[in-house]
Amino acid sequence: MRALLYKEWREHRWVLLAILLLLALTQAVALHGAETMGSPMVAYQKVVVLMAPLMSLVLGYRLVVREYMGRTQLFLETLPVSRTQVLTVKWLLGMTVLLLAMAACLGATLLAARGQVSLTPHYVALVAIRSASFVFLCYSLAFMVGLTGRYRFVFWPLLLICLIAADTTGQLPVAKWAPFYLVQESMVFERLVLPLQAVLTTCAIGAALVAATFALALSAEGSLVVALSRRMRPRELSAVTIGFLAVIMAISVIEERKPKPPFELAHAVRSTGSPPVAVGFAGAAGEARTLANGLSADLARMQAFLALRDAPALTALPDDALDGDAFQRAALPNTDGVVLRAAFTNSAFDAEGFRAYALASWMGWHSRGRAANEDRRWLLDGAAQWLVARDLPRRQEKLALRAAFGARLLQARPDGARRVVHEWLSVREQLGPCLADALAWRMVASLAQDMGAPRFQALARSVLGERPSREAGDSLFAPDFPALLAQSGAPDQATLVRRFDTLFAAEETRLAPALDAIALPQARFSAQRMAGKTYEVHYRLGPTDGEVAPFSVLYVALGPWDGEIRSESLARVDATRAGVLPASFARGTRLFTAVERRDALLGCSVRLAARRWELQ
Repeated sequence: MRALLYKEWREHRWVLLAILLLLALTQAVALHGAETMGSPMVAYQKVVVLMAPLMSLVLGYRLVVREYMGRTQLFLETLPVSRTQVLTVKWLLGMTVLLLAMAACLGATLLAARGQVSLTPHYVALVAIRSASFVFLCYSLAFMVGLTGRYRFVFWPLLLICLIAADTTGQLPVAKWAPFYLVQESMVFERLVLPLQAVLTTCAIGAALVAATFALALSAEGSLVVALSRRMRPRELSAVTIGFLAVIMAISVIEERKPKPPFELAHAVRSTGSPPVAVGFAGAAGEARTLANGLSADLARMQAFLALRDAPALTALPDDALDGDAFQRAALPNTDGVVLRAAFTNSAFDAEGFRAYALASWMGWHSRGRAANEDRRWLLDGAAQWLVARDLPRRQEKLALRAAFGARLLQARPDGARRVVHEWLSVREQLGPCLADALAWRMVASLAQDMGAPRFQALARSVLGERPSREAGDSLFAPDFPALLAQSGAPDQATLVRRFDTLFAAEETRLAPALDAIALPQARFSAQRMAGKTYEVHYRLGPTDGEVAPFSVLYVALGPWDGEIRSESLARVDATRAGVLPASFARGTRLFTAVERRDALLGCSVRLAARRWELQ
């Protein structure tokens, strides 16, 4: 046995050293980046998720695949040891190397986390058991698949396809499966209870794979594994290729997902008409029913205007933590419908704004998110406001003033009209929902007037009223927004830019006296270095640090690929004077920061100094 271990060490030592060096480098990079992840222990979770499968594949290839493909196992069979002993030594050697490597990473992470995280023995044991269970499963799977020889190239892609299909088409979230649940980021934040069922399930799968490994290796006195290790013949290669194409085609055919059950609120006031609307009970039941019936009527008018067939369940929930003009849409992973939150009982509740938000959310659901694409999002936001305000003259006056003020802020930068047509999400991020929605209303109202009712309705139906299928290939052949503009006889985007530029200038001139009466102070953010590479962010509204009218500071740390920032992700600090954000950030962190203050003339919260920036 000692000679066998020495043989394995001499044959694979340089590969082992290389993979351990890569592991050490990954650990160092993860620890460096963990400063912005909430806990240094997150570095260990990232290392386990990334390196445990990779090292398992490398060890499985070196210890099994290379041995049989190179026919060197024939030499081992001449030694005075059984096949079971040879297989056991190889399996234990790889498993020991992998566990020791992960233990070293855990030790290094614990050392780096001293003084920052409470490291109790119970907590360390929880992390170790969860990670060891995942490592055991990864290595058991890689070792067994290595014995399948040439068919390992079939097994791995097939396993990946099955996981993707289960997660998407089958609506079985892979992240909640026992092995993957163990190594979620919550692994390093759950300090009390061990997910015993997930651990036992993972270990049971790993044990079954080990049993399958020995059964495969010892069947027919090892001749089956030898036969599998031969190169794939052309006929087999053709059969495998056809099989993969058949699987992919089958998945595309059944891609239409199992419909989710509609979201239902047990205790709610429901609309008397259709489409159905449920409003969570908050305050007087009569007011809730009035809101439900009003939303239902709005949806019915929109349904007729856009010729919509499918009608999702709309539910409105009370949330007193929100401002009166702030609304949010809830994510529904397991049910279908549109669920919105708003502060119904707030004296400053913007009922018309909420109705427009409900219409926009409803259209976004109906188009499966396609109407929210950046090139056409302004039409979605503006159409929702236009449908609500077209019979409300006072609402139109308020929106016109907000739109003119938004245009003034926007025109302070070059190419303001071009940005609203081509970069609407960045404009919306800069102006905030209040001014952006009003600006979109002004654009859509002008477009509807210029085009005439029939052609504008045709444009709205083609952009907002289509319910795309779930087939992934259909989106490749769907007409883009410029093509839809041309089909409905609308001006092209270049013409829209010129018209909106003229429109904004005219509105600013018409409402100049009212706009001049709106005075907003300057907001400023700055980063100041603390100990090490950590920074704190200071904010100020106005020229001095003294007390000012109440305002809110919004902020969020951004990832490298973050696009639109959802309002639900923004942290908020309410203040009346200059201060510091209640969080520290590492150097290089990308932040979004903004100040919002309610203006009495505009009747809503105005966003100031909104920008994305990097701490340096």
